[in-house]
Amino acid sequence: MARKSVLITGASAGIGRALAEKLAAKGYRVLATMRTPAKGQELADAAKSNGWDLEIIQLDVRDDASVKAAVEQAGDIDVLVNNAGFEVWGPLEEMTVDDIKDQFETNVYGPFRLILAVAPGMRNRESGVIVNVSSVAGRVAAPLNGLYAASKYALEALSETLHYEIGHFGVRIHLIEPGGVDTGFADTRRMVGAAAGKESPYTEMVQDWEKAAERLNPGGTSTHAPDVADVIIDAIENGEKLRYPVGSDATMVMAARKAMDDEQFEAAMRQQLGMTW
Repeated sequence: MARKSVLITGASAGIGRALAEKLAAKGYRVLATMRTPAKGQELADAAKSNGWDLEIIQLDVRDDASVKAAVEQAGDIDVLVNNAGFEVWGPLEEMTVDDIKDQFETNVYGPFRLILAVAPGMRNRESGVIVNVSSVAGRVAAPLNGLYAASKYALEALSETLHYEIGHFGVRIHLIEPGGVDTGFADTRRMVGAAAGKESPYTEMVQDWEKAAERLNPGGTSTHAPDVADVIIDAIENGEKLRYPVGSDATMVMAARKAMDDEQFEAAMRQQLGMTW
């Protein structure tokens, strides 16, 4: 039996790299894509030393031509994992239209480009899996992450619709919804306005939220990237549901959101986080 081919975006670090390593070790053919292939050298070296079927492919999810070239190089794809993403962080009033366009270019239009590229083949073969890495922010918006949350809400909507439409042809769609993960993701945030240290009416809120956010993870612990990768693998191999929250913080927030109305949820989260803003 031929090895299943998995294309992963944003595979140079964090969740994407952990997933690439785990899938390759399990015998999958892995197409580890990233904007800068040089950042995948350690992954390539690990693949060579372990005899993994893993290839580093240049891919910028923001560029139509790059997506087309990468998919052509990859050949038939059995599993697509849309993992690449970043966050623009700060008060909405201090954002610009260009900021939200940029946020959506990577987090929404990028996955959509890949979906358009691989869905016809999966539909024709009546087999395939598309995993979209969302976030707890795709279900619950918080202060300062309005643009990021909006992009993940959009990804959730696209995924849910795709689940209904393409599931008819034997293609599964899964959403992975992590809370805090101990990767370098926060280091790549684009800070705007008060979040970037500029004088602002929102400076106090930024300070308040930075203290409050630590209370989401008891003991200050975050989910580890390999643990998120394990959930993705479970979805790929055994997936029977659309959404997979990951981490104690995500589980807590999702459960509270499901059990409460808007006012109850806000009051509960303010109490949990000690928010005074």
